[in-house]
Amino acid sequence: MKIKRHKKAQKILAFFQHNFALQAPYTILLDATFCHSALEGKVLIKEQIPKYLGAQTKIVTTQCIILEVEKLSKISPKLYGTWLVVKQFPVHKCGHEGDPVPASSCAKSLLGKNNPGKYIMASQDPELRAHVHQEVVGTPILYLHQSAPTLEKPTKKSVAAAQGSTLSTHEETTLKTLKRKHLGEAVQEPPRKRKKAKNPHSLSCKKSKKVKQADQQKASDGKRKRKRHKRKGGATKSMSGSE
Repeated sequence: MKIKRHKKAQKILAFFQHNFALQAPYTILLDATFCHSALEGKVLIKEQIPKYLGAQTKIVTTQCIILEVEKLSKISPKLYGTWLVVKQFPVHKCGHEGDPVPASSCAKSLLGKNNPGKYIMASQDPELRAHVHQEVVGTPILYLHQSAPTLEKPTKKSVAAAQGSTLSTHEETTLKTLKRKHLGEAVQEPPRKRKKAKNPHSLSCKKSKKVKQADQQKASDGKRKRKRHKRKGGATKSMSGSE
């Protein structure tokens, strides 16, 4: 099962690599909702995410995300552990220093319309993920499914953007080769030509000599052989001849 999940993740990453220039080491932008689920599911974020993606990663958060969960942890002590998890990751500059905004708004501003920072968004927030589906292209979404890191399939908006890109003939050929190699797409073979039935060769219609010889042997075996008997006097008389 782990091998299957890893292969699926590689196919999804290959899509973003070929169409949106996403390259390793990947930058993972995570929010407090992801950290909270990881804490409940006992997921080791620093160890399991790079292993799942099969490449080096840089896991970051923002000051806005940290300040929001810190404020909430004072209201709900259950979020204190989430705050401890979030603040152990490097703080990425978001442009809201000194004037923090809600965590989801901060993430949306970094992603923009086409994810210029090439982030992989790690979140359990359904509203934020829905925003990425509808408004942002070229952004992989990472979430936890039964305590296992999981990449979402490319969104319809990302697929449409990838299909709408104009490529040269050489680029299209290269892209097809890479897709066959990394995505496992089937190669369409040209249809085989059916062989037409041909008339038998004239020599193949001749009767076999072996068959003819066999027939002659049977005919010779069928002839009646004359038996000869010896008389006492030494003369020989045929059984079929007259005395």
